[in-house]
Amino acid sequence: MVMNVIQAMPNPVTESLMRWIQGQIDERREDYDIARRYYYGDHDTALTDRLKKFLPPRVSFRDNFCSVVVESLAERLKVNGISSSNERVSEWAWELWDANRMDYTQVVVHTDAVMVGDCYILCDWDESKGRPRWTHQRAELIVPHYDEVSGEMEWASKKWIETSGIGGAPFTRMNLYYADRVEKYVAHGGIWTQHMDEEDEDWPIPWVGRQGQPLGVPILHFKNKPLSSDFGISEIFNIIPLQDLLNKSLIDLTMIEDTLAFPQRYTVDIDHNNSRMDIMPGSVTEFHTEMDGGGQVGQWEAASVDGPLRTIEMLVQHIAGISRTPQHLFQIMGGVPSGEALKTAESGLVQKAQQRTVNFGNAWEDCVRMALRIQEAFGETIGSDEDSIEIIWDDVETRNEQSHLETLRIKSELGVTKKQIWREMGYSQEQIEQMEEDNAAQQVADTNIGAEILRSFQGGDVE
Repeated sequence: MVMNVIQAMPNPVTESLMRWIQGQIDERREDYDIARRYYYGDHDTALTDRLKKFLPPRVSFRDNFCSVVVESLAERLKVNGISSSNERVSEWAWELWDANRMDYTQVVVHTDAVMVGDCYILCDWDESKGRPRWTHQRAELIVPHYDEVSGEMEWASKKWIETSGIGGAPFTRMNLYYADRVEKYVAHGGIWTQHMDEEDEDWPIPWVGRQGQPLGVPILHFKNKPLSSDFGISEIFNIIPLQDLLNKSLIDLTMIEDTLAFPQRYTVDIDHNNSRMDIMPGSVTEFHTEMDGGGQVGQWEAASVDGPLRTIEMLVQHIAGISRTPQHLFQIMGGVPSGEALKTAESGLVQKAQQRTVNFGNAWEDCVRMALRIQEAFGETIGSDEDSIEIIWDDVETRNEQSHLETLRIKSELGVTKKQIWREMGYSQEQIEQMEEDNAAQQVADTNIGAEILRSFQGGDVE
């Protein structure tokens, strides 16, 4: 990458803004790091000095329920289509979705947002391919700034490290995305200066349509548990202390099984050198006394594991309740329910998933609207129909197929369109479009066959 620095002198306003952005990054980074570590099983389980003494140096006790909480929700969030009252817009949007490989990217986005609380999509123009581009952006890179009154995003920053400079030396970059422009900066010796990339013609880069209208901030925010804050909340934030306690209880259980699960024997004034007692796997504790009653052998009962097991069971119940995750998904509380019992057990998770389809659905709809504006500004006109954009989600419930099909049959009799029925059956938009083409072709073929049969009768000797 060729950088063209156009301002070598520090700007106090710019420096102040950059410090504020860095403060926001630092404030959020610790929370993001903790959430990611716990999702991947890197837990901060506190051990007593006594446990540290007896445990092997590299032993690990991590029954990672944090990942279960995240994945049980994220795997139910699947975009299955994009709808618009303008059929051309619908087809174009879904083709763009496929071209940007969003079937995979959406999994990353949803998992990241649920895991750490925030995730972002950057919408821009791919000049080489002549189409809008959607790219996943980790929460650690982005700082959004919202208007306190309207709640709309006013601007967003992206800060990252590049290693493509002269000699491969890393350098820090930052872009500021506004509704009508993009400002690019680079850090030299701790001082932020403006710069242009090789392909840039102006600074700042105009971000407007053909008529000069602002295209909008091209950073779209996927916020988990959206509240009044500018940032979301990790799905596992509240269960991290419980996960630590669970790990501690598992360690306690293991220690009991390893050291106290066997009866422990003791002797009083017995010469072990002359004895032939086989004491394994337990151990013998020697007592020496000058009192009468020596030469005795005794035994302490083995320790019970019931206490740690009850604690583990209680902690699992708490984790399930707080996160609204069915207990059977943790594979520790028994078998998997079925029928109405399964529906009841998953009701909390289903409601949570439905809430996320609303929050994340709005963000995906904004992505499509932004892509439409970008297409209109830099490419072939498709036809603007932003208001009718709707994201179609796969069913978030674990469904009984027979019951589901019966429900769809009733809906069909009540007048629900065939296209909507197909959507609820789980077919993708691409499959639906293909089925519509096949049905249309079949109708044409049937009409032609009928006409041919009629002509054959009309031309024959029919009395």
